[in-house]
Amino acid sequence: MDQYRLVREIIKTCQYFKVMEKDINSLFVEKKIIDGLEDIIFVENLLNVLYKKMKQNKYRKSLDRNRLKRLLIELEKIRLNLEFKGV
Repeated sequence: MDQYRLVREIIKTCQYFKVMEKDINSLFVEKKIIDGLEDIIFVENLLNVLYKKMKQNKYRKSLDRNRLKRLLIELEKIRLNLEFKGV
């Protein structure tokens, strides 16, 4: 998944889980997420938030599991690459 698509998916998912508001400046958020994807702590925190939110009952029924699974796999790849870079 290319970086732009990944960032858009992160924003959509965070808005769906109500982690961020829908009426925010998306260009500013996109830049912050792109910068954050270089930081292992940011990626791990994002993964933790998404895992916790997807387990909540109010989101289970209407959740697109395949889309979320692809997003989580991409974030896990980034996290692993950052972890191996730091060793």
